Amino acid sequence: MIKLLATGIAIWVSILPVQAQDRTLIEAARLTLEGLQENSFAANREYCGLIGVTETGQLISTRARKGRADSCRPRDFSQRSITPIASYHTHGAYDPDADAEVPSLGDLDADTDEGLEYGFMSSPGGRFWIIDTAKSEVRMLCGIGCLTADPDFVALDYGPIAKRYSRDDLVRREAD
Repeated sequence: MIKLLATGIAIWVSILPVQAQDRTLIEAARLTLEGLQENSFAANREYCGLIGVTETGQLISTRARKGRADSCRPRDFSQRSITPIASYHTHGAYDPDADAEVPSLGDLDADTDEGLEYGFMSSPGGRFWIIDTAKSEVRMLCGIGCLTADPDFVALDYGPIAKRYSRDDLVRREAD
C-alpha cells in the first residue's frame, strides 16, 4: 500500500505491476486536479504542483500553488529524497480568447526541461490530459465534463479537439 498526500487529502492505494502504478499515478493526478477546479475558476488562475515518489515508494504531492491566469511554477519538494515524476496544473477559468482546452507547447516543454516523466492538466471544460515527455505528446484521458467544468464554458469556442497531439501538432495548433 502507498499513501498519496495531495492538497491535504490522504488516499491509500495499492502498488501492483507497472501498469497499475501508472493507473495509480493517473488517478492521483485526477483527484488532485478535481479538487482544484472550482478554486481555479473562481480565481481565474492556474494552480500547480508536483507529484513525486519517496524512498519507500509512497506517492506524494506538493501543496498546490496559485499561479497567474496563464502560468504557474510549482513548489519544489522540501526533501531531496523525494523524486519528482510528474507535474499537475489547472488551466483556470473559461476565456473565449484563450485556447485552454489543450495543453500548450509551453506545458510540454516545461515538463521536458524539468526532467519529469509526465504532466497532468485539467481544462475549463473539464477535460483531463496527460503530458508524456518521453513520447513528446499530449493525450486526452477523458473529455468534456470528466472533471468539474467551469459553468461559463462553451464547448464549440475552441473548434475540434483531437485526443492526441504530438509536439509538431502543438506547434501548428499554436501557429493558427
